[in-house]
Amino acid sequence: MRKIFEWLGVQAENRGLLVTINLSFFFSGLMMVMLGAILPFIRSDYALSYTQTGLIFSFHQVGNLTAVLAAGVLPYWIGRKRSTLLLSAGATLGLTLAIVAGHPLLLMVAFAFTGIGRGTFSNICNAVNTEISSNKTAALNVLHSGYALGALISPMVVFAYVSVMGSPGWRFAVATVAFFMAVAWLLILRSELPPIPPKKEKGGSFTFLKHKSFWIPTMLLFFYLAVEVSIVGWFVVYFLDIGVLPPVLSGFVPTFHWSMVMVGRLFIASISLRVKNKNMMLVIMAFAALFSFTGLMLSATAVSSVIFLVLLGLSLAGVYPTTIASMTGENSAVSIGFTIAIATFGGILMPSIIGVLADVRGISEAIALVLVVLIVVTALAVVKIFTERQAYRQH
Repeated sequence: MRKIFEWLGVQAENRGLLVTINLSFFFSGLMMVMLGAILPFIRSDYALSYTQTGLIFSFHQVGNLTAVLAAGVLPYWIGRKRSTLLLSAGATLGLTLAIVAGHPLLLMVAFAFTGIGRGTFSNICNAVNTEISSNKTAALNVLHSGYALGALISPMVVFAYVSVMGSPGWRFAVATVAFFMAVAWLLILRSELPPIPPKKEKGGSFTFLKHKSFWIPTMLLFFYLAVEVSIVGWFVVYFLDIGVLPPVLSGFVPTFHWSMVMVGRLFIASISLRVKNKNMMLVIMAFAALFSFTGLMLSATAVSSVIFLVLLGLSLAGVYPTTIASMTGENSAVSIGFTIAIATFGGILMPSIIGVLADVRGISEAIALVLVVLIVVTALAVVKIFTERQAYRQH
């Protein structure tokens, strides 16, 4: 364990805190993917249309955006730890409300609270991780690997309860994850968070808005999050409805995907110090994801579908942490906060767009829209590498 801390560049006094934030982010991944895994049961219990289903999941992303925006203001009013504890409590509150909700509108409110909680855990875990680690690319990929581990376990929790209790078992799965989110809240309560970084930065707070070095990675993450949220929120429903995979196997689609995401992120973390050109890594990952998703859409058998799911997870694994780690120049803590806030709109819009399109054109054509978004991600990755080369030559 000591060698891992040394590899990540974490001082001895911060090692307990690193364990806390990694464990909290693991629980956050457990919750996030469970929300997608229970959507088919919620849709069945409440007789929801595709549009209503997508809207419910979009409210989770609205909550996530609320947390991102609050993170830029609330810590300066009541302190970093108090604001974190206040907002992260939304995870347990939202999950509890989801269990007892008797109306789709209440489900939207519940999912919004879960988004506030998850967004808060994401904000604090990513921020503290980069503050206490000198090898930031490796540390971020390890952190997000823990998230992926929670994500791949989550469908197993849902499956275990549903197998024993039938369809109502999803509520017990939610209760279990609510308990773990409460544990994460207690871990933060007992921790000593670093002092909050200064709000104002030298050179002006918003000069980054004028630069391509801000907007290109920001829009790349906007479209990437549209893809990620679509996979999390819609893939179980999609495979259940088209019938390519058996029902039991469809429920484990997130497990296939996130297990490969975890493997991919650990691999990228292991080579982070040896690979200097992070932009080229992004281009390779984007093209691989585009190829994998195309193959997935064309798959007509369970075997080929699983193979392309595995490849897709590996391809997408490092896009988010590597993009954040590669942001340089005028970018700062403030600009990255803006990047995350703007990018979150991709995750808000895409589930609802897919839901509306699925009601009009069918679920297969709706999911195929993700392919178009991946083409945009790939194009932006290519543009990023050329614009930054040009900027380097000019300097």
